[in-house]
Amino acid sequence: MNFHIITSSYPATPQDPSGTAGLFVRQFALELVKLGHTVVVQPVARKLHYHSEPGIIVVPTPWKGGDRELASMNFANPMNWPIFFSFFLNGVRNTRSINKKYAIDRMFCMWAVPSGVLGLAGKFNTQIPYDVWALGSDIWKVRKIPCLGKILLRRIMKGACRVYADGLQLCHDVVEITDVTCDFLASSRVLPQPQEKVVFQEDPEIRHFLFVGRYHLNKGPDLLIEAVALLPAAVKEKIRVHMFGLGPMEAELHSRVDELQLGRYLKLHGPIQAQELSNYLDSVSFLVIPSRIESIPVIFSDAVQMGTPVVSMPVGDLTQIIDEFDCGLVAETLSAEALAVALKKAAVMDKDNFENGTARASARFDIRESVAKWLDVNSV
Repeated sequence: MNFHIITSSYPATPQDPSGTAGLFVRQFALELVKLGHTVVVQPVARKLHYHSEPGIIVVPTPWKGGDRELASMNFANPMNWPIFFSFFLNGVRNTRSINKKYAIDRMFCMWAVPSGVLGLAGKFNTQIPYDVWALGSDIWKVRKIPCLGKILLRRIMKGACRVYADGLQLCHDVVEITDVTCDFLASSRVLPQPQEKVVFQEDPEIRHFLFVGRYHLNKGPDLLIEAVALLPAAVKEKIRVHMFGLGPMEAELHSRVDELQLGRYLKLHGPIQAQELSNYLDSVSFLVIPSRIESIPVIFSDAVQMGTPVVSMPVGDLTQIIDEFDCGLVAETLSAEALAVALKKAAVMDKDNFENGTARASARFDIRESVAKWLDVNSV
């Protein structure tokens, strides 16, 4: 079959670390190709060039927003409206052209907005069916748009054949907003095997923690910094925190680390590539997810795939999942103070204590299972 994946997130090359969600989309496409399907991916053209792989054709939609994520731009700012208008106009044209040129059998919109808008427009023109896979970020942001947000989401979801979400609570949110059945589909990817342990210069008894995510308020990198600052001096001496990401808070985070004199205990870095991420997850004691709002991030499945337990804020489905599989620790409340308590507990725990739990959680979040589920439901 010929599948058309419409997405706002896709890596320019297999090594492009600019968006975890995009790396997952690539993995989904690759799994479809392994099963004998042809995949046309239509990303937002944030990069000048996109690397095509055997079985995957990449046809970007022109984008005047540079390397900015559409999701991070303010919809209410009139300065951004010409960019949005141009994108959707070009996106509709591109969607219809792809459907005709490549004899597309089915579209898969990753995610609800903007991809679902293009899927809806493509269906109007060709009657080719589309499915939607919702992320928390696009549902939560779009529904806040006065008047139009919920109307837009309902129209997109009601036009789709099937609607999915990558979180259990998010499925309920989608049903509540749109009155459309929504099924859980786990988002994950297959990381390369670790090539080598990351060499840390400190005492081997020190516990190392890893954060990977956007430097954005929703992802809570500032809460992690504040939590480390709240730790007793003796505990700080026993931990090191490695943070990787990109985003609008980067300068602010660097300033805060300097202000709190945490440079000895916490290091801020840019984005991380898949192989380096695999090496770090294999080497650190815990992954930290300090998010203020979250569904089930891909980095969670990355961690349990590598046998790394998680320290998380009590957001989204993470509390339920971490408790169910015993694959980490959850802070009591969504606060820097509670996260500091959880980090203090983790600082004296062994990674091996969570080995069985991470293995069971990893089996639940397998990209091959997600692809098989989607194909089984939508086979024609």
